[in-house]
Amino acid sequence: MSIDDRPLSYAELDAARPTLTELLAGLRDGRGFVRANALLGLAANGHTGPDLVVFLRDGDDQVARAAAEALRHLGLVQRTHIVAIATALDGARPEVVELVEHLLSELVGSADAELLDALDTVESFASSAVIRGCKRAGGRGLDLLQKAARDERTRVRINAARGIAQLGDIDPEKSLRLLFALANDDSVSDVRTAAKRSYVTLTASSRSADTVRITREQPRVPALTQHELDATALAAAAKIAPLEELLHALHDPRTHARLNALRVLAQQGASAPTARDVASLLRDAEAVVRVEAARALRKLGAVAAAAELVRALGDAETAAAAEETLADAGVDVAEALVEGLDVANEAHGARVAALIARLPDGVGRLTAALASPAIDLRVNAALALTTLGPSRAGSAVPSLIAAARYGSNARLRAALICAISVLDPRPTQAPPVIPITGFEIQFLDESALPKDVLVKIGAGGIARHLADVRPIVRANAATALAVIGGDVTSALAACLRDDAPEVREAAVRAIEKLEDPAIAACAPALVDALADAVLAKQIGALLARKSSAIDHALVRGLDTDDRELADRLCELIIVRSNVVELLTTAWSRTGSRANAAHCMIALGKDHGVLQAARASNEQAERDLARATLRTIAGPPTTPAVPEVMGFETTLLEPAAFTGKLDTAQFVPFLRDGRPVVRANAVTALGDHAGAATLAALLRDDDVRVRVAAARAIGKLGDDEVSATAPALVAALRGEPEVAAACKTVLAARQDKVEAALLAGLETDDERHGIRVAELVCALPRARELLFAAFDGEAQNVQINAAFGIAMLGDGAGPAGRQRLVGGLAGPFNRRRSAMEKALSMMRR
Repeated sequence: MSIDDRPLSYAELDAARPTLTELLAGLRDGRGFVRANALLGLAANGHTGPDLVVFLRDGDDQVARAAAEALRHLGLVQRTHIVAIATALDGARPEVVELVEHLLSELVGSADAELLDALDTVESFASSAVIRGCKRAGGRGLDLLQKAARDERTRVRINAARGIAQLGDIDPEKSLRLLFALANDDSVSDVRTAAKRSYVTLTASSRSADTVRITREQPRVPALTQHELDATALAAAAKIAPLEELLHALHDPRTHARLNALRVLAQQGASAPTARDVASLLRDAEAVVRVEAARALRKLGAVAAAAELVRALGDAETAAAAEETLADAGVDVAEALVEGLDVANEAHGARVAALIARLPDGVGRLTAALASPAIDLRVNAALALTTLGPSRAGSAVPSLIAAARYGSNARLRAALICAISVLDPRPTQAPPVIPITGFEIQFLDESALPKDVLVKIGAGGIARHLADVRPIVRANAATALAVIGGDVTSALAACLRDDAPEVREAAVRAIEKLEDPAIAACAPALVDALADAVLAKQIGALLARKSSAIDHALVRGLDTDDRELADRLCELIIVRSNVVELLTTAWSRTGSRANAAHCMIALGKDHGVLQAARASNEQAERDLARATLRTIAGPPTTPAVPEVMGFETTLLEPAAFTGKLDTAQFVPFLRDGRPVVRANAVTALGDHAGAATLAALLRDDDVRVRVAAARAIGKLGDDEVSATAPALVAALRGEPEVAAACKTVLAARQDKVEAALLAGLETDDERHGIRVAELVCALPRARELLFAAFDGEAQNVQINAAFGIAMLGDGAGPAGRQRLVGGLAGPFNRRRSAMEKALSMMRR
């Protein structure tokens, strides 16, 4: 199926998907319906490139709508371009914006990360599109905006607050509480301001706002704000005090009122959904209120306020109460505690670490924290491990050693060395003796390394032998770590970089014994070690396993100048099920682009990224994409030149193309770079070229081609000429010879092209307008048509109709002259000047 013949629907293109070709080339065609067909065809083919986005603002209505429809059909495939799609809506047509909003609503829940990225903008049209998409998604959309309100990016939180104000009626109670927390707790003033504004808006519009609105009317327990209540009064108040009254009292300026509210809420128990409101008082100016808030959260649920309680551990006066509350919550607040280690104050960090150490898996969480990119978090984790002693935290020594080996921050290295010295005390510099025969003099396999002996020595003691100068000892230590198991991946990964091949071989054999997650953790080191020809086969088998970490490491490894390493990586990548995604990611990185192209050649396929790269802004990327495509597809075939004398050198007349001609032989030359060849091809094809093709050639850069196209259109039937009439009328603007050829064709059809001629009066080019008016004057109903055009509201049409009335002369009659004279009224402008010129023409 060809996309050049007529406008096609998505269903038609989807059904003809195997036969669609030259779709990307069609995006550059001057005809709107061809571009629209190409966009929908790319959608049918599941196109992943960014090419479609720019057409959302195309000057042609049908193209812009087709771009939006194509993106909606692609859906999740285009998730990586959501930010660009939202940005492209600036100035887009309303129907295009509506289609994109439908797309965004359908992506809620499956592309949340990308939708949040689109909210990170100061452009209101982009963020508003995402918000309206969320609104169409209903509850799912509100969930996304509530998630966005907790995002670390300031602009995302601001836009989320604005969106919650519009969708909050779906779940007003939760929405109002979230906005209230943002307005009071957020560290950025702009976010607090946006949240307050949204809170007021939602409170005013929500039908359920009365359930959470704080009011001062008719307090049920007036004594709450009058004086500090004793135990008996507090118990009585807990039975009757309404939630809104207590929430209001939490923000009363009187200290005793806040204390009373906290104590009553604590007695009402966990059924009161007030933990977030109480948490805001952990920053109260009065220490006694902060302490009471921490105690109240023990009853109301520490999980909802875990982050605030962890921050409160940095307040010496509140720390004890906060610590008791968090200790009761146990593993439910473990994640908040680990995040809370990221503080510069060591006393604060020590309190957080002590709570983590109480957890059943506390040692494991602290050990895992050593891999965090945050310096303060790692420092506090190392110091916490130090306090646990060798009996509990000895298993963390290999991770501490690995972190110390590659850590560059002086403060972090000092904390790590301190932890190692405490957990693995070494009275001497020598590592512990491993009482296994031959450990220091010959290479041993796993069967010669008793596990019970190695367990007694511990992973930390064995890891110290990795620093031995003897390759035999280092190799045996690597094998021993695999026997003992546990968290040994970082130590084995380091062995893959050892200078001795025996140690590297032992490390690979040891890694082969690990579970899949541990092997995936070693993936970056395994990729680097793939350059070792001796180990390449074994390592390749390890990297053939399915894992996102291995995928990432393989793609990262393509950023290399080592040809042999790149070849081995290509062999591994092209057999993976997600090869297209991996090579697309590799192509997006400048350093790995050449090797990605090498992989695509080995794969023998182009999955769209190369076609998209042909139009890149970077010359180097364009050249590489084209060279790769040539290698994959082979050199382009050159069409055979027709056996017509002078076809490539001389502009020929129709008489030169006599006899039996193969029209298909001339079709490729319609796009030839030489004007003479294009013109001769049009002349040879004549009416066989097709009306749409000839209409497109009326916009050719060369006069000779446009003249030949006009003459060829003249040989078509009335219906075909009528269909191409708008293009012929537009071509009247051109050079005299082009205009003459078009005029001949149009004049021969008269009323068949009436509509196109009248539409052609809408031009600000006076010469063009007069040429169109001349043809209108030749129509049977010329006087009636020109009068109707003159009486319309469009200024260009009035002006050109005036010239036509002047050309009619006496045929226009007094009514025509009266219209021209009436047009002289008004200010001195282009319209009045045209009326004067038309009257002058009529007098002649």
